[in-house]
Amino acid sequence: MRATSPPLQQLAAKIGTGDHAAFRRLYATCAPQVLAHVRCTLADPTHSMHVVRATFCEVWWMCAFDSRCGTPPQDIPTWIAAIANRRGGERRCALDLIHELRPAGQASFWIGLLADYDQNMRFELATMLEGHDHIEPLPVSMRTRAPKF
Repeated sequence: MRATSPPLQQLAAKIGTGDHAAFRRLYATCAPQVLAHVRCTLADPTHSMHVVRATFCEVWWMCAFDSRCGTPPQDIPTWIAAIANRRGGERRCALDLIHELRPAGQASFWIGLLADYDQNMRFELATMLEGHDHIEPLPVSMRTRAPKF
């Protein structure tokens, strides 16, 4: 994936200007690897997908916020992986805390709050991608190896 870094840098710079097509290309290029990476640490496929959605929402926000996004020496895949790692850790921590809550009524409140957040990320990402939010799965041969960022 390193060989594609300059084009990814260009996509990130275009995303900063609100270019939805560039964001769709970045998502299509990087999302399968990000999902595979997240699945290595977060076994549940639903929670993994929620992390990927939140990761790419943050990518959009950060590209729009920081005009340096996509300019050398940015390593876009490593940057996205770092966001996914942090968000995956936050998800694991939240799920662990919810699991420990007693009485069950407290847990259901936080589960509902997390579900609302996930729904918002889903809608926001679908808007950013203009409805093109499907991730093509990695070939089986690539799923067994650690993803390369």
